[in-house]
Amino acid sequence: MLGISVDRKALKQYALIALAYLAIALVFFWPMIINITSTVPGTGGDTFQSMWELWWVPYSMLTLHSSPYFSHYLFYPIGANLATQTLAPIAGLVSLLFQPVNLAFALNMMLLLGFVLAGLFTYMLAFHVTKHRAASFIAGFIYAFSPIHTIQAFGHLQFTNIEFIPLFLLLLLYMIDEKKPMYAIYAGISFVLLTFMGDIEQGLMAVLLTFFVLAYMAIDKNHRHKVLNKKFAVLFAEMLAVILVLGSPFISGIISSLNKGVLSTINSQATTSYNELYSPDLLSFFVPSAYNGLLSFISGGFSSIFAPASAERTTYIGYSVIFLVLVALAHEYKTRFKDTGVYLVPLVLFLLLSIGPYLQINGNPTQVPGLYQIYHLIPLVSVLREPGRFDMMVELFFAIFAAIGLVLLDGALSTSSFKKYVPFLFFALIMLEYNPWPVSQHMLNSMYTLNTTIPQAYYQIGKLSGNFSVLILPTIPNYLSATPELYPGMALYYQTALKKPLVGGYVLRINTTQAASLVDVPLLASAYYLQNGQGLVYGSPLQENYTNTTELFLATYNVGFVSMIRQAFNQTEQEVLGSYLAGFLGPSVYQTNNTIIFSTSKLADTAGKSLVAFTPVLLENPNSVWQPGWVLCGSSSLCSKDFLNAWFGTNMAYVGLYSPNYTTANISMRALSPLGATQEYVYLNNQRLTALNLTDSLQNFSFGADLHKGLNYLLFFSGGNQNGTTPVIGIRNFTVQNRP
Repeated sequence: MLGISVDRKALKQYALIALAYLAIALVFFWPMIINITSTVPGTGGDTFQSMWELWWVPYSMLTLHSSPYFSHYLFYPIGANLATQTLAPIAGLVSLLFQPVNLAFALNMMLLLGFVLAGLFTYMLAFHVTKHRAASFIAGFIYAFSPIHTIQAFGHLQFTNIEFIPLFLLLLLYMIDEKKPMYAIYAGISFVLLTFMGDIEQGLMAVLLTFFVLAYMAIDKNHRHKVLNKKFAVLFAEMLAVILVLGSPFISGIISSLNKGVLSTINSQATTSYNELYSPDLLSFFVPSAYNGLLSFISGGFSSIFAPASAERTTYIGYSVIFLVLVALAHEYKTRFKDTGVYLVPLVLFLLLSIGPYLQINGNPTQVPGLYQIYHLIPLVSVLREPGRFDMMVELFFAIFAAIGLVLLDGALSTSSFKKYVPFLFFALIMLEYNPWPVSQHMLNSMYTLNTTIPQAYYQIGKLSGNFSVLILPTIPNYLSATPELYPGMALYYQTALKKPLVGGYVLRINTTQAASLVDVPLLASAYYLQNGQGLVYGSPLQENYTNTTELFLATYNVGFVSMIRQAFNQTEQEVLGSYLAGFLGPSVYQTNNTIIFSTSKLADTAGKSLVAFTPVLLENPNSVWQPGWVLCGSSSLCSKDFLNAWFGTNMAYVGLYSPNYTTANISMRALSPLGATQEYVYLNNQRLTALNLTDSLQNFSFGADLHKGLNYLLFFSGGNQNGTTPVIGIRNFTVQNRP
């Protein structure tokens, strides 16, 4: 099998090696193992999403009979496009073996599987290169237990299972060298596994890896005969055919879900400044991980190189590994890398990609550009926005050269009695440098105490018939709260018991439409402000009864239950929010120490039966920007007395008006133009309604509006001002009432 003997002896050897890596994983992740059905590595958000993905893929494919790449179960009723998310569909299907226990157990088993197989397949690749078992075993350890893999596995399901990358490279090399069709089939299968057991990012890395390997061989005179021939072209086409056929259920789902909106969202989040935030610092390759149980004290003095996201900037190589790699490079340089250039070229190129758009040193950006500048220009590949993740590939090639270096040391010490201890010495040193052992209670708490218990009420709601959605507060992620990383995504995890659509959700690449669907609901924005210590308020120019607006939205979104995660709020906030919900929904139907649930059955008597106004908005950052339309001037140093706490709308700003019947409403407000005298036109449903003559002082305005039944749009559009600057209207105390 795979060019290696498949006799019982060989299979037994692979089994023993896999068991050895499993033993190491059990030691490394012991806090998880002793609570394997209730505790998962991570702190929320991505970890909750990972468990949800394990549930969602088989649920969508086997129960809903739909593509897992789009979900109407998130951000209901809009839905969520998951084509560019971190979906790992094959991992979801494999996890069905473990889900009968629970999702925590399934996630933990997928983590163990990822580490064990990553070590085994790297061992096989390294043995193909060195024919040295001890060196190959250490190579497998370097790749599987590298700091970047360990920290990425804490919440990132797609980077837990990186095992098929070395297997794909091994099979690609066999296909090139042996020219056997079976290897083309194997290589195609492994590519599908690495792309969909991992995600699109791993697939892109594998495409680049293939390009680097084939380009090097085509250029190098010692190898070009292997790839520049008809037989290899046929095999390569065969491999592509296998990928397209086996991957078609997932590839078709991705293609059908890609559209301009999805791509524009990705591109908007793939700017150079964003890429720089998630690019490793040069020193991060030489400073031990902040998650290293024994050496983390060193990283404390280099906090700037790990900011703002230590997971994306953890790229520590290890000095023991560096030494072995230097030994190998020094030796191979003498032969101009005749046999190892195929590994050196990808190592260098992926290393240059991993530093991001510009090299950073000790937290300071330089003007030295990285290869990522060119990569970023390739269409459709900017989905890989975190350059540091290319270090996954770098670690693989460091592992290969470290194995070569160890073999060279073994040969140099052939006559020494110390020879037999060298592999053990380096294995111990590398384990010391890589270990993530949580040796203090602080590390144990911060890394392994994510609560995976789901309140029983959610299982009971899941058994109810009928089509309705569920709203779980807090819905808008609040990164200023006391526990910013814990609660985003928890509602997503609870959905695995609910099996009902959620108003809101958690995705890594949220778009403006999804975000707007959340802050359109005053209750959701109010809960957000409540967590910020501002009370149960709804930031907007509007002043009418927000309960009416909330009731209208809950009815429109077909919400059956509203629940509150109690731990996300302090005691006072819980009392305020709980009392408010009980005021218009009635007493709670379920209450425990961590959850309060209200039924919306009372809304049938009140929702949509009064005149309400609302502003379609999008919360960009706390207390400031809403789009489209309104920006709060909340700084006394920047605003005059009149301007302070006014909401400003640039051309064009609008307000939605809902009327249960045809009616004439009276609209009143206080308004000004901070840029000088201007005329503001007011349109109702695309028809000019009136004009407001604004000055730089607040004035009272009132006018009537004939509203049709349902949704009406009131649009403010400026006719210009005397200064020729961008027109702006500032509004306070906007109210809408039925005209007597």
